[in-house]
Amino acid sequence: MSSTDLLLTFNAGSSTVKVGVFSIDGAEARHLGKGVIDLRAEPLSLRLTRGSQTFHMPLRAEVTDDLHGVIDETFARLADQFDVAAAVAVGHRVVHGGERFTSAVALDDAATDGIEALIPLAPLHQPQALRFIRALRHLKPHLVQTASFDTAFHATQDDLVRRLAIPRSLHEEGIKRYGFHGLSYRFIASELARKAPHAAKAVVAHLGSGASLCAMEDGISRDCSMGFSTLDGIPMATRPGCLDPGVILHLGRRSLPSHL
Repeated sequence: MSSTDLLLTFNAGSSTVKVGVFSIDGAEARHLGKGVIDLRAEPLSLRLTRGSQTFHMPLRAEVTDDLHGVIDETFARLADQFDVAAAVAVGHRVVHGGERFTSAVALDDAATDGIEALIPLAPLHQPQALRFIRALRHLKPHLVQTASFDTAFHATQDDLVRRLAIPRSLHEEGIKRYGFHGLSYRFIASELARKAPHAAKAVVAHLGSGASLCAMEDGISRDCSMGFSTLDGIPMATRPGCLDPGVILHLGRRSLPSHL
């Protein structure tokens, strides 16, 4: 690859998408800029940051199920600041990889269908990632696309750690502890190896609106506070974390205050 090649990344949340732009030089990627689109906003806009500059670029496209117009116009706005014709690949963050995806994959039809099959395990985020994957394939059919999975980093956990206290048949159906925020933890593990190589064992915190803890040994995930879903673990902005199921049963038997 030449030093002018670009890599784009898409991180689709339940209602927003974050876009990253990187230049590629051999095996090294250099961050050039980032953008975010809130798909709930009216009017729609791309907030793009390049260095110390931030641009608010209005988008006229409507948010449709296929997102063709949004992706088309987003590429046009990115082209105002970057040579997007030099893009050689697009990488996607996908929340759930299930048991099948334990590393990054190239997105062919089979892989895309496999991601779609996991929608029941991540019903808010998985469909959004698929919308962008398919919209980009429609707009740039010859552009290489890859997916990296938040659950993949935790595939190193022992099977006993991943088991829930439920019948074995349910575990074999895939109802188990997966763990999340894996891409964040993978980056932190690489930084720990570089900056604190003697810290063989560490408990790492991913703190934000969603939050979790991960126990690492030699950069490998051994346990995570999040389990089958992103609701488990420590308290978060709008999620209570670990909650006794008896609380839900108790609240279900009584009338809640009107402000809840």
